[in-house]
Amino acid sequence: MPKQLFIKLMLIFSIGLLSSETYAQLEETEFYYGFHAGATYSRLSDIQTTLIRPIFPAETFKTKSIRTVGFTAGTSVFYRFKKSKFAIQPEIHYADLGGRFYYEDVEDFNYSIDFNYNYLSILPKIKYYLAAGIHLSVAPELNLIINKSRLTYVSNQPTLGPDLQIQQSLRQVLKGNSIASLSAGIGYDMPMGLNLHFSYILGITDSMETLANGFYFIENVNRLSAYKLTIGYHIPFYN
Repeated sequence: MPKQLFIKLMLIFSIGLLSSETYAQLEETEFYYGFHAGATYSRLSDIQTTLIRPIFPAETFKTKSIRTVGFTAGTSVFYRFKKSKFAIQPEIHYADLGGRFYYEDVEDFNYSIDFNYNYLSILPKIKYYLAAGIHLSVAPELNLIINKSRLTYVSNQPTLGPDLQIQQSLRQVLKGNSIASLSAGIGYDMPMGLNLHFSYILGITDSMETLANGFYFIENVNRLSAYKLTIGYHIPFYN
């Protein structure tokens, strides 16, 4: 995990500890609010189909779709039903989601495009407790994009100018979309209000729109997928 991401995570965690009193566990029929932060590990699918026309022989180039690390943080409300293994936890959080596309050809030309989209995600998470604090979770997600043009282009060309020009042109053509997605995960609610959660997110709508352009790019369904790991803290609402 990058050093800056680790520092942000520990800062939010420390604030949660200092702002609450000690309690043993999450009680049934009690409301809690919480904070969480962590890392995302995401990619976009089928970028090659969007960017590269099929007229080029496959043996003349190679591409990679690479996952990239991002930051996520948010807030939630928790409620566990009486004498039940079910709980609800609506969440709102910020998340960096995207990926990297890498291209290399036989002419020794290569470039990479980083899709660094930012989202505000809203999800009504449902949790099912297996034993003690160990639980499974599922949720539909609405991911509202914050910056549609957050894209970076870097090549091995000797001069910096063309890269910046191409990057600006790409930002006008490849636009991030707000997306619907599904998530499933596993987590552990520890004593003292701490919690860990790991989830997988799969986009079910197109994550990127390709506008009319002179690059011969085509409109294609580019789905987002991501892993997310967070640490959080639940704080009780006091009467």
